[in-house]
Parts: sequence; C-alpha cells; structure tokens
Amino acid sequence: VQETEDVWTVKMTPPPEGGIQDYLPGQFYFLTFFRDPSLPVEEHHWTISSSPTQKDVISSTIKESGDFTATIGKTQPRDMVAVDGPYGRFSYALHPEERDLVFLVGGIGITPIMAMIRHMNELGDSRSVVLLYANRGSSQIVFREELDRIAREGRPQLTVVHVLSRPEESWEGETGHVDGAMIEKYCGPNLENKVFYICGPPGMAKSLLKALAERRVSKRQIRREIFSFID
Repeated sequence: VQETEDVWTVKMTPPPEGGIQDYLPGQFYFLTFFRDPSLPVEEHHWTISSSPTQKDVISSTIKESGDFTATIGKTQPRDMVAVDGPYGRFSYALHPEERDLVFLVGGIGITPIMAMIRHMNELGDSRSVVLLYANRGSSQIVFREELDRIAREGRPQLTVVHVLSRPEESWEGETGHVDGAMIEKYCGPNLENKVFYICGPPGMAKSLLKALAERRVSKRQIRREIFSFID
C-alpha cells in the first residue's frame, strides 16, 4: 500500500501456525523478502506499524531510503517473507501506569508511535496523548487521515500537531521545528507528570533531549528508540 510518494506499508499474513502471534506495540523485527529473482534478498530491521490486536495481519511502513528500500514498491501479493522477532522495549505497554504521554516524532519515526496509538484506540484507552509530528511538507505526512479519525474518536484523548519545515503557501498549521517552546505551547510549562517518547532523526532527537533537560525533565521521563548492534 503506497502511503506517500516514497513510503509504503507492507501487510503480511502470518501462517495458520507459527509466525509472530504476540508482540508489543512499538517493537521491531527483522524481515527478509523473497520476491522476483531480479530483486535483492537482504535482511533488514523495521518497526511493526500494526497493532497486536490485529491477529490476521502484521505490517511495516517503510520509507525508500536506499538501494534495497527503493524496490519495496515492487513487492507483490503472495511473495514470501522470513520474519525474525519481535525485539525491543520501546513501548508504552511496558508502562501501564503512565497516563500522560507526549510523542515527539520526525518523518518515518511515526511507525512505532502509530502502532501504539492504534493499540490504544482499539483497546478504548482513555489516557492523554499529545503528538508533535514533524515533516518537510504536507505530502510527507504518513497516516494523516487515520490520526485525524482517532483524534475525533477520543480513544485515546489524542491531540495531533503537524509541524512543517518547508510548508506550502496554503499551510495554516505550525511551521519550523519541534522545540522546547512548541512543547510548552501544547503541553504547558509543568512537564513533571508527562512521559516523552522520541522517535526521529538523530539531530532532532539530540535537540529535543537538550530542550527537555533545560526544562528539568528527568531521564526517567524520556523514552527513545535507538537501534544498536553488537558485532
């Protein structure tokens, strides 16, 4: 499924027995696609963008960012995929006591966050969630209509704020970058009871960590998705 010009969602149907049956929203896995012989066969890690409540399908949302991912749109129905996982601890489900969440997201970093928001929505969760979602232009926003629908439904109590660094002239929303001032604008100056999930490019993450530290947000209030491999 093509989400934007260069972002695709690949939906996979697990076999009747085996495959991933249980995972946490926000976790990732390793995928190896076996497709047309002319296409490369490589193992890559991607976040799961579907919710664990969807037992009949599991999906990842993938951005074209290299030689292999440039071919993701050529994936066809009935192609086979080897799945290794799930892995990771970047999930609100591990912290059920936290009721006031702030998601600070850039670009394709929306994928683990979307899995969490979908999970909350399908469970009828009532917690408070603020999503500050940064992109270059409005055409790069992934899941825009679905996020709007979930916000209207009020499960969770979701506030979605799109922030564009290169907006079109017709854009009437926030512009620039997600920073400390914008966090205070939508979350208020008192941040001690909130938990922040950061998922975006390294430069964005570094800037946000600095902004939160300046506002005396403790490290215990911050969760960040980091992929690290040991040889």
